[in-house]
Amino acid sequence: MATPVDDLLEQIRDQFHKAQSAINSLVRVQIAQGLAATFLERSRPFQDDERLTALVHQGLLSEAAFLQKAPALLRFYTRLVVGLDAQRVLEIGVKGGGSTAFWKQLFPSATVVGLDVDLRPRLGGDGVIYVKGDQSDVAHLTALAAEYGPFDLVIDDGSHVSDHQAASLRTLLRHVRTGGIYVIEDLHATLRPEQGEDIWPDFVMAVFQRTRKGPVPADSAGAGLALEVFPKIDDLMVSARAIAIRTRGQTTTYRAAFHPKHG
Repeated sequence: MATPVDDLLEQIRDQFHKAQSAINSLVRVQIAQGLAATFLERSRPFQDDERLTALVHQGLLSEAAFLQKAPALLRFYTRLVVGLDAQRVLEIGVKGGGSTAFWKQLFPSATVVGLDVDLRPRLGGDGVIYVKGDQSDVAHLTALAAEYGPFDLVIDDGSHVSDHQAASLRTLLRHVRTGGIYVIEDLHATLRPEQGEDIWPDFVMAVFQRTRKGPVPADSAGAGLALEVFPKIDDLMVSARAIAIRTRGQTTTYRAAFHPKHG
């Protein structure tokens, strides 16, 4: 049986959690507003601010409230989004919401959707639509795209497991508008065995060879994926940590299997 003291403690805990959520939402939006015009040059900006650092150390503010993308990756994005009028944005992999808040500030009129398999309770208050879901669940991705797409920008910063990345790409690329961009981040993660097969070198080479009508690589998961989605690829941009696909109009059905002689 709860006592008055128990009730008081519960009220205190509830108010503390509400304060945490409010602080995280406020900082996430304010930081995003400050970054949207110039892009971040440091991966962890709170380390340069004593007040923000204190909030982090006190447990009132999560590090994940900040946009945590490496400066080199952000410079890659500056080149990608020049001239992009994004009205519908999807990011796979939300964590603390720092990057989704950033996209909302960069494209204030856009519908920004954040998908994550484990949404944190402090998310919200930043104009972003947060959806719980697994990026390898094709049916769920299809339903999400039907509700919120077609997208102008999709960012896969999710599990970094190659099978999951491939499933998301197969499913969602057809739901990206012509001239839109699909980004797959942190490809270096697939160099670790626990992330699955490293499919991206063969993927990049197969797209390159298919574009120039040269011989595609030997039969592999990466090359097969490339040929499946190739009809939707206009440009492929490669950096050390990510690849980006600029889409073209769908002209043919995706190929269901790998054919080495194609091209």
